[in-house]
Amino acid sequence: MREEPLRLLAGAAAGALATVADTEQWPALRTRVAAVLAPDLADLVSARMDDARRRLVAAPRVRLELARAEFTTEWRGSIHTMLWERPEAAGPLRAVLHDVSPALPRVVGDFAAGATARR
Repeated sequence: MREEPLRLLAGAAAGALATVADTEQWPALRTRVAAVLAPDLADLVSARMDDARRRLVAAPRVRLELARAEFTTEWRGSIHTMLWERPEAAGPLRAVLHDVSPALPRVVGDFAAGATARR
């Protein structure tokens, strides 16, 4: 698989995770993404995602969008690396994002909505 599709998919997944980080959708999406990306290390990946999420939700309200952007940047790189190592996970990850796309919160500038449109 070419580099650019993996990078875009990683960005879409990271954006979706950042979007739901402070919602009740977080546990399900985190679990599904971790299981697809690293089936043998899903618990470890989930724990790392939870650590990043704690930083995001602890951010003061005036800094929340910056915290979401930082989360997205951090996880875009991590997800891209995992996809590079396991490119066969790209299809299942796309399916997860497609499944949750209608349920994602919609706000102006929602990265996940823009990423969905590019697929």
